[in-house]
Amino acid sequence: MTNPVIDCLMNHRSVRRYSSKPIEPDKLETILTAGTRAATAGNLQFYSFVVVDDDEKKKELDRAWKPKAVFISKAPVVIIALVDQYRVRRWLELHSERDIHNNRPINFFLGIWDALIALQNMVVAAESFGMGTCYIGSILEMNIAEILGVPKHVFPAGLVCIGYPEATPKLSIRLPLDAVVHRNSYRMPTDDDINRWYAERDKVWDKVSEERKEKLKGQNIHSIADSLAVQRYSAEVTEQRSRGILDNLRRSEFDLTDTA
Repeated sequence: MTNPVIDCLMNHRSVRRYSSKPIEPDKLETILTAGTRAATAGNLQFYSFVVVDDDEKKKELDRAWKPKAVFISKAPVVIIALVDQYRVRRWLELHSERDIHNNRPINFFLGIWDALIALQNMVVAAESFGMGTCYIGSILEMNIAEILGVPKHVFPAGLVCIGYPEATPKLSIRLPLDAVVHRNSYRMPTDDDINRWYAERDKVWDKVSEERKEKLKGQNIHSIADSLAVQRYSAEVTEQRSRGILDNLRRSEFDLTDTA
């Protein structure tokens, strides 16, 4: 079963290399408007979008991105989605004398939902125009107060690069549906289930060059699982990357502590 929307969704891939073709202003406006039509908690739109098309500002994002897997500055347009409880707080304070408490976990996570749902709407809209997109999760760690000048009660939810692709990459592998879909309650997987679901990913190791494998041996890496455990999930890496997120929470003055 298919239709143009399903075709667009099924063909999503992360595009990291873009042509020099600029994004047409009317199409960019349509993409942004599509974002605002996404579902939103209480119809209050707890988000703001920062459109970055200035080369120097994009290079600033490059410098702030420690992993540097790709260069953000190579994308024609970057859209940063922010949890924005500041704007709605200003509105309420202008028209009500009641105390406003919108920096607690419920406000934070509804803002995350709002911002990411809207950003995904923009991704689908952009791809429907033949553009390519790439999410950059490291925006969570970047000092957005310094880079973007945001006030309190604002937090980075996501960043997506958008542009016309220089080349179309292959579709990435995905886990089978029975690995991620549970019916009515959580089904505890067996070891055999886990091995079956991740068999295709484990085989990626066979495509790694012998030269690369030899270098990885120095880090005691002998499989894809080893690589992820060391390079993404080690105590050092997770602590370093989490620190930026915690710093952003502190600067934003969202309070996620238990006050009971």
